[in-house]
Amino acid sequence: MKAPYFGYALLAFIALNWRGIFLLATTSGSPEVRLEAFDSMTSISSLIAWPLVVGAGTAVCSPWIKFAFAYLSRRPFEYIDNLYLDAEHKKTIRKTELEQSRAQLFAGKETELIERAKRDKEVLEIEDETVQERLRAELERLRSERDRMSHGLYSSETVQLSPTEKELLKLAANSGSGAISRNEYLSGRNIQVGSSTFGADSTKDFARYDSALRSLTAKDLVRSVGAGNNMFELTHTGWQVAEAL
Repeated sequence: MKAPYFGYALLAFIALNWRGIFLLATTSGSPEVRLEAFDSMTSISSLIAWPLVVGAGTAVCSPWIKFAFAYLSRRPFEYIDNLYLDAEHKKTIRKTELEQSRAQLFAGKETELIERAKRDKEVLEIEDETVQERLRAELERLRSERDRMSHGLYSSETVQLSPTEKELLKLAANSGSGAISRNEYLSGRNIQVGSSTFGADSTKDFARYDSALRSLTAKDLVRSVGAGNNMFELTHTGWQVAEAL
């Protein structure tokens, strides 16, 4: 039954003799009457010759039919594969750019820490202990005030965020690249942040996360990059708010 030739021959046998098989199964009476009804609708050629011929012909033509369909559908599948490859290529480029942007952000913070250390060293070089202590206290006060103002400026309490918006910000920051993509395929749509995907199986979920993404963009926590309006990245303020969550 698994061999293509015998399977095709069996299907041809049923197709050529279905009337006889139907009468054999439904005619009432003795077996002789039912067999006569079957014989009246069949012949040697329909029972043996034609099923073998049709099975052989179909077995020979089947690979060519498959080849024809594969040849005709090759170009559309190539176009679809190229679309996916282009999307992945652009996504990789954007991730690299976003990682470089975040590296520059942390490099600035490291430079600030080094400058603070240099100032502390200069303060220690002052011989007058009274002046030294007073200057050190003033520097600590200024630094505490700066850190407090910076944290207050970028805290999640100052910027009103919904739970969905906070989720997107945290995931984007934790991914290391700060990237968020809004993808539309032939099979559907989704919002992707790192390894997490939202809205692929539910239009309602997609609408919720898409609305959160638009809200983050309006609050200047996320900005659109590229010409397709489907790739986004955290802004400097977005990084600060995400780290304060």
